[in-house]
Amino acid sequence: MSTLSQHTPTESDLLVRGMLDKMLAFQSLLLEEQEAIRSLSFGQFTSVTTRKTQLLDEIRDLEQQRRHRTSTERPQPAARTSMEAKLLTAIGETDRLNRFNATLIGQSLEFLHGALKRWQRSPESAALYSSSGTAVADGAGLVRAKG
Repeated sequence: MSTLSQHTPTESDLLVRGMLDKMLAFQSLLLEEQEAIRSLSFGQFTSVTTRKTQLLDEIRDLEQQRRHRTSTERPQPAARTSMEAKLLTAIGETDRLNRFNATLIGQSLEFLHGALKRWQRSPESAALYSSSGTAVADGAGLVRAKG
């Protein structure tokens, strides 16, 4: 075997692999988030958001470690190229999914806002009820007290 085909992974290589694994896990959370948005499951959405935040912190920590290691290790670009290319592809897909979810959230908010406007009535148009629970026609039998 030639020495060129034998590559002992550096700590930076392992960190890139860890970032790739975390990025793929983040994509899974984004897909779960899509389901929560579509089904208006606020509990599931909150859970996913919490897990996304934690995972993002872990990814940032790995990136910081990788940057530190890269500056102290001897460069081995050929060996890293494949894993880093996979990571860049995963980052692009993650960004696409995240933007799609942002669009879904915007559409859901528009839907909820519209539904809320239809369900709410201004106080002037709300039906009044008598003490017996029957609807009272607008202005009929109203006594305004001044105090």
